[in-house]
Amino acid sequence: MLEEKSTITQENIENAKKIMDDNCYNTAIIVSDPLHMKKAMLMTDDYGIKAYSSPTPTSRYITVKSKVLFLAREEFFYIGYRVYRIFDL
Repeated sequence: MLEEKSTITQENIENAKKIMDDNCYNTAIIVSDPLHMKKAMLMTDDYGIKAYSSPTPTSRYITVKSKVLFLAREEFFYIGYRVYRIFDL
């Protein structure tokens, strides 16, 4: 099953959790860009999802510049999410 309504990772995890609960699923496979996987897996833990990571073998970020920019963006949002967790949990 795919969750295709969300626009951000946290919304994706929330919606996936609802689908899992509605269908009595206990585990999930998270498929994402390798540079995005750390944040996605942290969020699955926070939502109580037993998840396994499956990073994609390819990425839409192919140049060194695009990879560095995407990694910087991911680190920024990862750190931001870690701070958010302190106040939200």
